[in-house]
Amino acid sequence: MSQLKWPLMIVLAASMGAIVGYVITLIYRPTALPPVMRLSSLSQSLSQPMTIVLLGTDVVYTDMGARTNVKIDQAAFNGRSDTIMVARFDPARNAFGVISIPRDTRVSLPGQRVPQKINSANAIGGPLYAAQAVSQLLDLPIDHYVVLNVHGLVELVNELGGVTIDIPKKMQYMDWTAKLKIDLEPGYHTLTGNQAMGFVRFRHDALGDIGRVQRQQLFLQAVIEKAKQPGSWTHLPQLLSIAQRYISTDLSMTEMMGIADFARTVPKKNQFLCMLPGNFGDGDWVVHKREKRALVARLQGLNTVFTDKHDIHVCVQNGTNTPGLAAHLSEILRAKGYSVSVRNTDDQHSTPARWTKIIAEKGNTEDADAVRVDLGNRGEVVSASVGDLESAVTVIAGEDVSDLISASIAP
Repeated sequence: MSQLKWPLMIVLAASMGAIVGYVITLIYRPTALPPVMRLSSLSQSLSQPMTIVLLGTDVVYTDMGARTNVKIDQAAFNGRSDTIMVARFDPARNAFGVISIPRDTRVSLPGQRVPQKINSANAIGGPLYAAQAVSQLLDLPIDHYVVLNVHGLVELVNELGGVTIDIPKKMQYMDWTAKLKIDLEPGYHTLTGNQAMGFVRFRHDALGDIGRVQRQQLFLQAVIEKAKQPGSWTHLPQLLSIAQRYISTDLSMTEMMGIADFARTVPKKNQFLCMLPGNFGDGDWVVHKREKRALVARLQGLNTVFTDKHDIHVCVQNGTNTPGLAAHLSEILRAKGYSVSVRNTDDQHSTPARWTKIIAEKGNTEDADAVRVDLGNRGEVVSASVGDLESAVTVIAGEDVSDLISASIAP
């Protein structure tokens, strides 16, 4: 080989090595790259904050005449939206938040005279109409929509190899609408697609649809954790193929890839999930307007007001099999100035919690952080509406607070 070709070969080899190294790093350690070199930065979809409404449609039947011949349309997107979430991705703050809207939320739909449940919007006018209804409810501009057919959930979870969830209670029910048998035991389990579908659809307990919203948030957290695992990103081509069949959206595939890559690298402290606050009235979910405004402001990253401890209501639950743990912990928090209630003090758990969870029920992580500090920096702050919805913060006591309890009752 001539002397002139050697420099060219060296440059080509170095270039190929750089490209391969970049791709491997992008897949397995994206945070090791400068932000400008990540996939989310290459995609213009996240050059500024983006707000998306996510709709999960209910089962839709084909019109087959006699009811005995009715079949499920597995490719339909025009059903009622039993899952409604608003997600905001903010690259400037390296953060994202999700607000779950109960399907039974009472709203005045655009152009409709009589208030209706918000889950009917997609069936009435499609995703753009549903996005308009959500925007009007939250007083928040919506940039894009994503509609997921319920059957796509099964294939997406199976492609990921299942998702691991801490199932809070025994769940048994035959869902004839979806032709799905739900039979789940409490504790940590890796769920298949069908099991995951049963988990997010189940609502046959005291909390009804609100309990289902809580489980949807648990499921979303589990999916985010699964997506962070290096092996999950290698499934991207198959996941995109499934998405093309079961997802209807006005986002391009490049934009969806950028959003997915961004979301999975956001640190947990910059994530929050919560449910639109309200209460039941005549069978509908009636929104608390003041708390709604505060929640939407938090979603947008606006300044928040720190709450005085005396105004923070904390619900303490025992996540272990140690009798009296929650009661002792509640006394410690009362002494610190919080308003405290105790719930499920001595339930038996098949898998006792090793670590305490401090749940910010309304995305109010500042309040949860204050509780954590007063517990000697024990526990993990979780932003999700998955505890006691009447409280600002729920503490699920784990075995890591046992020494704190011992010190408080020592003579």
